[in-house]
Amino acid sequence: MRTLIHPGPIAGVHVNGICSTCRVEVVEGLDQLAPRSDAEALMATKRGWPDHVRLACTTRIVGTGPVTVKRLITPPEEKKRQRRLERQEGLGQIRSLAVLFADMRNFTPITESSSAFDVIYILNRYFTALKQVIVKHGGQVNLFVGDEISAVFGLETDPRLACRQAVDAGLEMLERIQVLSRVVEQDFGVPLSIGVGIHVGPVIVGKVGPSDDLRFGLVGDTVNIASRLEGQTKLLQSPLLVSQAVAEQLIDPYGLRIGPAQEVELKGVEGMFVVRAIEADGSIDALQQLVAES
Repeated sequence: MRTLIHPGPIAGVHVNGICSTCRVEVVEGLDQLAPRSDAEALMATKRGWPDHVRLACTTRIVGTGPVTVKRLITPPEEKKRQRRLERQEGLGQIRSLAVLFADMRNFTPITESSSAFDVIYILNRYFTALKQVIVKHGGQVNLFVGDEISAVFGLETDPRLACRQAVDAGLEMLERIQVLSRVVEQDFGVPLSIGVGIHVGPVIVGKVGPSDDLRFGLVGDTVNIASRLEGQTKLLQSPLLVSQAVAEQLIDPYGLRIGPAQEVELKGVEGMFVVRAIEADGSIDALQQLVAES
């Protein structure tokens, strides 16, 4: 639908009505239009158009009221443009989300001691296992970079549940990698381990990239902080670290052991930043049951 409020030609150009591809249905304001031109009247008679079907290129608005029209034929290039707009829907939304980063530790020694084929095989099994856990707990994978994976929680839930889902996903990821590590070490002689960082806060969400290759993306300080927290897991020797903001959202700590507050320095963040280590207190089955009941 297009609503026009100013006098002038509907299409904005003057041509001679030599085709009918610009025809429109006048939904509102037919009385605001000038009578058909000779060329338009001839075509309308041949095609048997009702009065409210007009050629946009020759029709002029002579009244001062609004006119609403609906295009009846959409050229291929216009359809492509509409599809691009549909894919871009939601760009620039700011949401309060939980962001998770996980990174494989000691990845460089693995690449140095394994063939290229083996490295890709290990990475694919590693990413498959982590993605399954993320999706299971209501998250959405954001990106894979090298040996790093990031995900977002809360696109369809509130921040409190999102934080719990992210933490439970992080804990199960740690357990899943322990199982996978035994297999990989047996087959390739290299163990696997990961660090997980989680932060919650405002995130710019949308599809990013060239117009013909838009992909889901996250932008903002919350994303950067989650990545920095993952890096701190090595220094603090804690496989899962969350920000104080995440810890405060965990109003029901059932199945969790939340460590004391620790102050750390994060690159790009002013002042000291408070983090908490989290471990599972009980079986993963209990955690899964809690998420199912949430």
